[in-house]
Amino acid sequence: MVKKLMFFIAAATMIVMLAACSSNGSNGNQGNASNSSNNGGTEASQPPEVVVDPNAEAIQNGTYKFDPPVTITTVKATDGTFKFKNGENLDNNVHTRWALEELGIELENLWESPGDQFATKVRLMLTSKESLPDVLMTEDMSLINELIQSGHYRDITQDFEMYASPAVKEVYNSHPLMWSQVTHEGKRMAIPNFAYAGNDNGVLWIRQDWLDQLDLEAPTTFEELEAVMQAFLDANLSKAGSVIPLGLSLGAGGNQPNPFAGWLGESTWVFGPYGTIPYQWLERDGQLVHGSTLPEMKEGLKRLNDWYKKGYISQEAGLHDENKLAELIGQGRVGMVVAPYWLPNWPIPDLKKNVEGAEMLPYPLPTFNGKSGARDTTFLRGGLLVKQDFEHVDALFLYLNRIFGRVTGEPGNEFENGWALDYDYTVLEDGSISLADEDIPGGKVGVAKYLLIEPKNPFTNLRTLAELSRGKEPETSTEKRAALTNPLTMKAAEIVDDGWKNGSAIAQQFTGAPTPAMQSKSGILVKLEGETFMSMIYGNKPIDDFDSFVQEWMKIGGEDITREVNEWYKTVQ
Repeated sequence: MVKKLMFFIAAATMIVMLAACSSNGSNGNQGNASNSSNNGGTEASQPPEVVVDPNAEAIQNGTYKFDPPVTITTVKATDGTFKFKNGENLDNNVHTRWALEELGIELENLWESPGDQFATKVRLMLTSKESLPDVLMTEDMSLINELIQSGHYRDITQDFEMYASPAVKEVYNSHPLMWSQVTHEGKRMAIPNFAYAGNDNGVLWIRQDWLDQLDLEAPTTFEELEAVMQAFLDANLSKAGSVIPLGLSLGAGGNQPNPFAGWLGESTWVFGPYGTIPYQWLERDGQLVHGSTLPEMKEGLKRLNDWYKKGYISQEAGLHDENKLAELIGQGRVGMVVAPYWLPNWPIPDLKKNVEGAEMLPYPLPTFNGKSGARDTTFLRGGLLVKQDFEHVDALFLYLNRIFGRVTGEPGNEFENGWALDYDYTVLEDGSISLADEDIPGGKVGVAKYLLIEPKNPFTNLRTLAELSRGKEPETSTEKRAALTNPLTMKAAEIVDDGWKNGSAIAQQFTGAPTPAMQSKSGILVKLEGETFMSMIYGNKPIDDFDSFVQEWMKIGGEDITREVNEWYKTVQ
């Protein structure tokens, strides 16, 4: 598939693209032009008329402005990190004002919804035949597939080639997997969204103040980890309620529940040293196998069951999602948690505010028999779909070209220091830049949350932080900006980078679009996995029933999915 994808990308760049007229009378026919081959009659056999958009170069350069302004509608999934200041909201804030003043683009949110309700609201729009937004950003691959199959969203291959800046193209064409999740039948059906590579990879965060009070060292092995958890449990140093030695979010996962892989409080690291990663496709003897069905799962389940019985994890861990766990960390009840390198951004500040003297420091994952292992989180995170009849795709790409200036690190770029002065950065009296919450008038807010899609080059951020943590002097503007990051964040990034280097970060081996059997059977299989594994951890089902679970998993759809996944795998070898 990778070879085919690279061929397709190369071929696409050779095609003379159909244009669309842009704002002053242009781009109004873009949607129809891309579908001209579907019209009946003799015109369908004629070569499409080549139209050149005179504004395409200015859009690529980011110098164009629409007059009168044009509107881009969207919908937004929100979470606990969405914050505003200065009386602003999602439709009227420092970023929407920038888009209107600089680009002549009005960003209009039709509605906003908590992330766990977002997909349901979109599906209701589909079934009730409501007018869908011009662009829609989601990480939910099942939802993306449904929207593509609905026919309401378009192939953006021609639009991308016509309007994307060279810098944007360089990012999106820098790795053969970049487009893999959103390419269907050779068509690019969305603008890929990325996380930073390793963004949610696990680091062991420990209440250092508790270690110091109990005169303990940070654990390096499972055995030492259990000793520290017992010490935390016995001492019960929490003043906000009973202590939770190890925070897990076994109720994580939203509409595709995976109890072991929440972005906060994950537990794939419990299984990794035994040789598997649950819910992940792994390579074994040239074939892909599902990690949840490997016999090595039993050892990790036994370990979690033992920790549950001893009180090392909360008796309500199966009800705790990531947001609930963050609340417990902020209250000061959690002694240890495996979580991403960005924990100093949230919820550690809440912990420090609520508990005087509290400190959480990052450490490598503990080992068992000399081995550590955990999931390597994918940088592919769904994408931004564009409505089939949207008349101003040129405006969307003007917007993208401008915001991607932050990623490309151009000297003097408008977003070189942050998204908005006195929102996510400030300039101190001596002229230096600060990202610290206490330095920013009125406090810091994440303006990136307001964007249609947050631009990223997935392969630069974490390794830059790791190099700075190891002592590298910052030279480029990107490195100088990164050097302002919390030192604990940089240290945790270094630990993640070490995991890549020593092979303990285990990557997902299936990165294609959902297969037909996945679309029809994944729901029931994921439900079976979650119910079975949680019952085993809670002690309500014997772990010896694991083999029966595997047989049932295969019977009700797993065998079909495994076959389709391996058919895909053959295409990328």
